[in-house]
Formats: sequence, C-alpha cells, structure tokens
Amino acid sequence: MTPRTVEQNDAIRKQRIAQIRNTAVEVYLEKGMQMEMGDIARKAGLGRGTVYHYYNNKLHLVEDLLLEAFEEAALVTAKTMQSSEPPLVRLEQYAALQLESWLRQPFGYILFKNWFHSEPIVVYYNDRLLADFHARLYKPVLEAVEEGIRLGQIAAMQPSTTVSVFFAALIGATGTYIGNKDSSSSTNRDEWIRDVTTVLFKGLQA
Repeated sequence: MTPRTVEQNDAIRKQRIAQIRNTAVEVYLEKGMQMEMGDIARKAGLGRGTVYHYYNNKLHLVEDLLLEAFEEAALVTAKTMQSSEPPLVRLEQYAALQLESWLRQPFGYILFKNWFHSEPIVVYYNDRLLADFHARLYKPVLEAVEEGIRLGQIAAMQPSTTVSVFFAALIGATGTYIGNKDSSSSTNRDEWIRDVTTVLFKGLQA
C-alpha cells in the first residue's frame, strides 16, 4: 500500500477534528459538562483512542469549542457594532447575524447562555475568557444601547437591563429552536431569524 502523503494526513486530521468537535457540540447539548469522551466517541462512530489522540480530556475539547465560538462572536460584534448605521439598526443587524451564527455553530449559543445565566463553564483560562467576553462581546452592545437611548431610538431605561433582556430573548429563542427537532432547514432558519428580530425590535423602539 502506498503511504499517505503529508497533505492526505493533514486532510484526515482536519476531518477527524471537525468530526469530534461537531459531535461534542451535539453531546454537550444533551448532557452538558456531564458528557464524557466515550460519549463523543460512540456518537461519532470513532474509537475512544482516536478521540484521545486529538484531545487529552473533555476540558481541552470544550476550551477549543469556546475559543472558536468566542472568535466568531467577536467578528459578528465588530462587523455590526463598528458600522456607521444608527444604533437600533446596528443592534438589529447584530441580532440577526448572531442568531445565524448560533444556529450554525451552537457552541456560540452555549457561550452566551453560560455567561448570562451566571453559570460559566469552568475551563483552565476561565478568568481571561470572562474578561474578554465583557470587553469584546458585552461592552460594544451596551454602548450601542446607551447611544440609542440618548438619541431617543430605544426606550429609556437602565441600559444594563435592556441588554440583559435583549440577550435573554436571543438565548431563549435559540434554545427553543435548537430543542425543536423539526426546525432544521435553512429556509425555516431564515424565516425564524426574521420573525425573532421583528418581534424583538418592535418592542425595543421608543
């Protein structure tokens, strides 16, 4: 048998890592941090040794998923919050893009859910992650809400309360959608995102 090339080995490695990560997200949604590496191996149809070859333990795997989710959320935040659009428009665009991201990669939803429910996933770099979350993911949204209130575009109340309700609505709606096994098509997703943002922003307008 002809030995595999470096490129072929690299492609297999990337495929295995993606398979393990995607399966870990599914298992986490079912079991939370009670999941075990064996659960992931069984669901992915892989040997336990294969999973441990790429990840020493579930904390390292969860760390990778959290970092990946954080960076995607940061891109969405920067793209929408740094635009020249009025604050209410920026927030609506942010909500739509964040919802789409969470449905495509649910660990983004898990990241926000744990942050706002004060149940952070305890990983090795937890303190740094929490500080980065506040600076890069929470503060820009808070500042957009504060600006919207000053301009009279958003109903006047405590900005932190508005942000909490804003994210609670996004998190709650996403949790319901993910839990509905019949809502998986991209057409349903697009329609669902439009409906959620329409309901949310009619309620936010002053």
